[in-house]
This record gives sequence, structure tokens and C-alpha cells, in this order.
Amino acid sequence: MVAIAYLDNRTQRALSNLSSACWSLTAAGLFLGSALLQLVASLERWGVLMGSSTSADTSIEDHRFDYSYPADPWENLGSTAQFFGLSLLLVALGILAMARVAGNSRVKRMLSLITAASFGVAGLHALVSGLLGVPSPLQFLPVQVSLNLVGVVGLIILAACWLNTSRAASASCLLLLGVTLPGYLLVTFQIAPAIVGYQSHDTTPFTETIVAVSTAAAGVAMLVAAGVTARSRRRKV
Repeated sequence: MVAIAYLDNRTQRALSNLSSACWSLTAAGLFLGSALLQLVASLERWGVLMGSSTSADTSIEDHRFDYSYPADPWENLGSTAQFFGLSLLLVALGILAMARVAGNSRVKRMLSLITAASFGVAGLHALVSGLLGVPSPLQFLPVQVSLNLVGVVGLIILAACWLNTSRAASASCLLLLGVTLPGYLLVTFQIAPAIVGYQSHDTTPFTETIVAVSTAAAGVAMLVAAGVTARSRRRKV
């Protein structure tokens, strides 16, 4: 009986580790996919469209071309808003995948759902705005502030809650702060100018590229977590 119970516990631990590794890989894939879409949108703005689709008196650096959260006055550049909107939807799904790895209570899972929803709604707004060519009704300031507040606070709380159960998920939450408004502003006014070499009058070139790197780093963290879990599982077999 003792031997049977031991084998059952060992089997359950092995299945749990396998599940954790699979969900970590899923989250990693979603975050890396999101980063790729963000990179494509950024390169479309700062590479393909720079100097080709704006009037002589309007710089591509003007905030009217920012696609992270379309709001009047706004002009869509190519498919930048659509790509970015899809990337946020992948971030939302990635957060839900992380919750399967680290969320071990109903409260934490509910918090992860709310946090993911904030990114999902923001992504839907950018996607719809890009498809329509005009900002969706979600452009209004109270909605923007609410979504960003929920996203920032949610990620910070989840990072603290998941620190003991999954350091990778905790680190990913902190890295995903780069996709939020505070992270975007930090990149725009501090990090991007230091890299590019000057402070733009509005949006510093390649700001969104740096944000994409932050999202990719969140994916790499979950990729490492999957590798560590798989390695641990092989040792126990």
C-alpha cells in the first residue's frame, strides 16, 4: 500500500510538472509572438513608412501616428494598429497561460483574468481602430486610464503573488509593464533617447521596438521556466 501510494504521488508530481512545462511553453510562445507583431508594427512605422506617408509639415514622430492606444487626433499608418492590437490580445492569452503555471488559488486566477481582460480590451480597441481607420468608442480618457490602471496594478500584484510559486511568471509580469502606459512613457522619454541619441519633440523613433524587446524578454523568462521544469521532471523519472 505504501509503495502504491508512493508511486501515485510520484505520478501526480510528474503530471503536474509536465502540465506546468506545457503551460510555460504556451505562455512563452504567446509572448514571443506578441513581441514579433510589435516589432513588425514598429518597423512599419519607423522603417517602411518613415518619410513616405506624411505631409511635408508633419513628422512621422508626431503623436497622431501613435498606435499603442488610438485616440483623436489620430491617423493610422498602414497596418500598425492592427498588428499592435493583435499583439495585446496575445499578451492577454499569455497572462492566462501563466496563471495555469503559478495561479494556485481562485483569487489569484480571478486577478489574472481581470488583468488579462484589460490587455484584451486595449488590444481589441487598437485592432478595431486600425480596421476602421478611426479610433473606436473606447478611445475616451476615462476608459484609457481605467484599462492602464488595471493592467499596471494587476501585473504588480501578480508579480508579488507569484514570486514564491513561479519566479519566471513573476519576472514576466514585471517585464510586461513595458507594454503599459507608464512603461511606454519611460521608454519614450528615457530609454529610447539614450539609445537613439536625441529626445524627440513627440515620440522618439523606435520606442515601440524597445517595448517589443521587453515583451520578448517576458517570453524568454517563461521559456527558461519550461526548460527548468522539464529538466527537473527528467531527473525525477
